[in-house]
Amino acid sequence: NKPNVNAAQRAQMLRLLGLPRAWAGRSSYTLLDLDDEYGARFVTLWSQWRCDPRRCTRLHVVLVIENLASPGSLLEHYAKVLSVQECELAKQMIEQWPLNMPGLHRLEFEALGVTLTIAIGSVSVMLTRLNLAADAVLFAQTQLAEPPRERADEALGLGRLVKPDAVLLASGSARTWPAWFDASLLFHEQAVYRPEDGPFNLEHVLRARVSPRVFTDADRRASDFSTTVPRHLVVIGGGLAGLHVAQSLALRGWRVTVLNARIAQALQDGHLAAALTPVVSRQDDQYARLSRAGSLRAQARWSLMPREIVTPCGALQLQRLNGRIVDLKRIVDELKLPEQFVRFVDVAQASELAGMGLARGGLYFSTARRVRPVPLLAKLAQVEGITCLNAEAVRLERSGGQWRAIDATGRILIEAEQMVLAAGLATQQLLAASALLADGSRLASMYGLSGELTYVDQGLLGGGPRCIVSGDGYVLPAVLGQCVIGGSYLNGDLASPEAASLARQENLERGAQLLNIPLARSARTPSTLRGWGGERAVVPDRFPVVGPVLGAPGLWVATGFA
Repeated sequence: NKPNVNAAQRAQMLRLLGLPRAWAGRSSYTLLDLDDEYGARFVTLWSQWRCDPRRCTRLHVVLVIENLASPGSLLEHYAKVLSVQECELAKQMIEQWPLNMPGLHRLEFEALGVTLTIAIGSVSVMLTRLNLAADAVLFAQTQLAEPPRERADEALGLGRLVKPDAVLLASGSARTWPAWFDASLLFHEQAVYRPEDGPFNLEHVLRARVSPRVFTDADRRASDFSTTVPRHLVVIGGGLAGLHVAQSLALRGWRVTVLNARIAQALQDGHLAAALTPVVSRQDDQYARLSRAGSLRAQARWSLMPREIVTPCGALQLQRLNGRIVDLKRIVDELKLPEQFVRFVDVAQASELAGMGLARGGLYFSTARRVRPVPLLAKLAQVEGITCLNAEAVRLERSGGQWRAIDATGRILIEAEQMVLAAGLATQQLLAASALLADGSRLASMYGLSGELTYVDQGLLGGGPRCIVSGDGYVLPAVLGQCVIGGSYLNGDLASPEAASLARQENLERGAQLLNIPLARSARTPSTLRGWGGERAVVPDRFPVVGPVLGAPGLWVATGFA
C-alpha cells in the first residue's frame, strides 16, 4: 500500500530528527526543509504536533522550493501519499497556498501555533536571504554532490542559519557525508541508516549534528526572542505601522500596550480611502520584491476584515503617455509572474475592467484592494491582547533593564523590557530627545513629504471606476459617493492652504486624464474641492527602517514606510 509506505518513510525521517522528544516542552521548534517539494512532510509533522500533549508552543517550518506546484497537483499527490486525517490538514494548507512567485510566503495555522514559510527560488539564492535559527535541516541527495564552488558557499552559509547541535539529515544513495560539507559545518556526530523495510526509493539516510562549538548569530538571535510568558511589549505609535506591529505581536501571544494612539488616529481623520497595490520592475529588484511581499502579507492579515473596510477591487496601472515611458507588456512577459497576480490588458480590456472608456491599456493587478484607514485602525485597536493608551511619550530612558516612556511633564507613562517605535516622523524625534539617534544613520536622514488627496462626487467622474486606476496619480472606486484622487508630493511641512488647494486641483486634472473624461467647469473651481492632507515619513532610499536600535537592547523601530 503506497500511502502506508510513504507514511512510514516520513515517520522514520521525523524520528531521526529526534521528534517528538526534541520539541517536548519547548517554546518553539524550527525545521529548515530543502527536500519537501509538495509539503507532504510538513503536513505529517503538523499532524504529529497536534497529537502530542508535550508539543512545542510554536512549530515553524521553512520550505525552500524552486517552483511551486499548483493546488490541483497537490491534491492529486496527497491522495496518493497522505492518510485521510492528514488530507484534512492538507486542505487547510491548500486554502492558503500562494501563487508561484519568487520570494517568501507565510502560511499560518492553529492561531499561529504552526507557521509555514515557503521560500520560492534556488537553494543557493534563498539560503543567502533567509534569516532563522533552525533546530534541524533536511537535504536532498543532490545538494550533497561534490560542489561547484557556489555549492560549498551554500554549506558555509548554513552555518548562520542553524543552532549549535542542530540535526542534519540527507536521504539518497550516499553512505557518508561529503568531506567538504563536514568541514564547512563541523560535525560532532555522524551516522548512516537504512530505510525501514519496504519498497523505498532511498538506499540510505545520513544523519549528523553540528558541533556545539559553532556558536552562530542564529543561536544568539534565538536566545533574544524568548517566548516565556508572560510577555509584554510597548508600541509607541498607533497609526498604520504601529497597530499592525501590535496586531502581529498580539496574535503571537504578546500583551501589547500602544501609546500615542489618539494622536496617530487623529492624523488619519478625514482620510477616506487608500489603495493597496504592489509595484513591478523589469529587474524584479528589492523594492518590487518588498512591495509584492508586503501586499500579499497585508491581504492575508486582512482576510477577515469586513469588505466595507478592505474591498477587493483590482487595480489598473495604465501605460504612461509622457515622461519615462516603460513598455509594461514587455515587463510582465519577461518576469513570467502568474496572471492571477498581474497581467497586461489592452485598451478594450482595461475599459471593461474599469467600467469606463479608457484611452490606454496597462497592467492589471487582480489582488489589489481599496482600504479605508480610519475604520481599519479602529478594528486593529480591538484585537485581543492590545491596549491603547491615549498618552504621548516624548522621550525614553532605560533603567534596571526596563525602558521607560516619559511624557512632557516628566511623568513615567509605562515601563517594559521591549519597546517598538513605530510612530512615523515622531520616531526620529523620540530617538533624538532620548540621545539615541545616531548621526549619519538612515533614521537621521528621514524627512516628511506632504501630500494631498482630492475628493470628488462620483457623478462628476461618470460614476467613477470599478477598480483602482493609476498612472500619473490614481483614482479609487467611490466611497460614500466620493471618488478619492491622489496623490501629490509637496516638500516641507504640511502644505499651506494655497499649496493644498493647488495640489487638489492638479489631482483632479490628472484623475480626469486617467479616466479619459472631460471635466465640467463647476468641478474645476478650487474653492469647491475637498480633500485630505497627510505626511509621509520618507528615507532617501525609499525603503523602510525596521529592526533593533544599535546600542539599545530591547528597543526596536518600524518606520519610514513612505
